[in-house]
Amino acid sequence: MEAPGDEQQLTNALAILDQGLERHPDDTKLRSRRANLLTTLGRYEEARQDLDTLHDNTLNKEGMLLRCMVYERLEGDTEKVLGCYAGAEVAFVTNDTLSDQPDANHILAARLAESPEAEALLLEWQASNGAGQEPMLGAIMEMDREKLIRQFLP
Repeated sequence: MEAPGDEQQLTNALAILDQGLERHPDDTKLRSRRANLLTTLGRYEEARQDLDTLHDNTLNKEGMLLRCMVYERLEGDTEKVLGCYAGAEVAFVTNDTLSDQPDANHILAARLAESPEAEALLLEWQASNGAGQEPMLGAIMEMDREKLIRQFLP
């Protein structure tokens, strides 16, 4: 899964994950990895199924954001999708115990939720050390919504 340009390796990795899930259908790490790999392969409907299964059990905040983006990629910008992003934004706020500073995914969730907090989070991030570590975020935050989703899920 470390070779994003090699489709054959990705397909082989997917087969391994499929086998693992046949044996261990409740393994959330395997299902999460498969969902991520499926999005890399552009198989968004299958990724959505895995992300929905994880959402019903346990889905980390990054997975929640990915799930929302997959929904938007498949369905477009809808009220349901905005609500999904709002839920992801809340997850970042309630589960961000390691740092006082927002990270790129938190800011992205707020922006895509059309949260009034998005601009303040971006400014806070820009004033922190995080801005130097993630220089692409500024450009990403300026993209229009459709281009942004296509950037992550072509």
